[in-house]
Amino acid sequence: MPELPETTVISEDVLSLAGGREVLRAAVFRPDVTNVEPEEFTRRLVGLTLRGTGRRGKIIVLDFGGVVGLIHLVISGRVLRLPEWTEPDLTNTAVLEFEGGVTLSFAKLWLGYFHLYEPGTVDGHPLISRLGPEPFSEDFTQEYLTKALSRKANIKGLLLDQSVVAGLGNIYVDEVLFTAGVHPTRKANTLTPDEVLKVHAASRDILRRAIELRGTTFDSYHDAFGETGKYQHQLLVFDREGEPCPVCGTEIVKLRVAGRGTHVCPHCQPV
Repeated sequence: MPELPETTVISEDVLSLAGGREVLRAAVFRPDVTNVEPEEFTRRLVGLTLRGTGRRGKIIVLDFGGVVGLIHLVISGRVLRLPEWTEPDLTNTAVLEFEGGVTLSFAKLWLGYFHLYEPGTVDGHPLISRLGPEPFSEDFTQEYLTKALSRKANIKGLLLDQSVVAGLGNIYVDEVLFTAGVHPTRKANTLTPDEVLKVHAASRDILRRAIELRGTTFDSYHDAFGETGKYQHQLLVFDREGEPCPVCGTEIVKLRVAGRGTHVCPHCQPV
């Protein structure tokens, strides 16, 4: 699933391609991809101008003025520029054509969606309403994180919880915990103030660098221009099972934590 860096990159790509352009055509392949009827999807978007884009957690936000589009890519979804208008199909699940020859496909939204909301009602979206603070926001302080982690749940599970921190996912949580020297099965309330500080700093630093390198590509993620991310070449533990730790040389192991495949250096991240 695209995480915070990937959805940030896609959001910025959409703005660079279609910002300030009017929607000439809009269509969706299946009614279950959106929260309105397919005919209404077309009617509500055609004639509007894309004023801006953003991100809430792992959800891409498109501001059309009178309508707000919320796109959740889930596992396989992608946003790609097409050479020309293409009628929606199983692959190009929703398609928008903008003036100036810009056509965007919201592709493979088999488990995802392209919802339309009224301005001012976005906070009522069932996922957005439960989001915790964004990692780069003023609310994501060390004090906040200390309080959020004062529970007996394992640290990885809490960092994956979108109500604790918005936008973090499996890849970056593994990287954050390795950088902070914290084992993912540690009970969160056992972390020292210094360890909480390291988790806080690593979260912001790693996410910022991942955005600069345009995300991490393993399976389906590409940016809106069809290019892969580059942060996968900077990963320290994720997907490196059996390889030597880049810090101490100990073999990286893969565990199951919080229901997710988890990569750990047993030496750098003692239990």
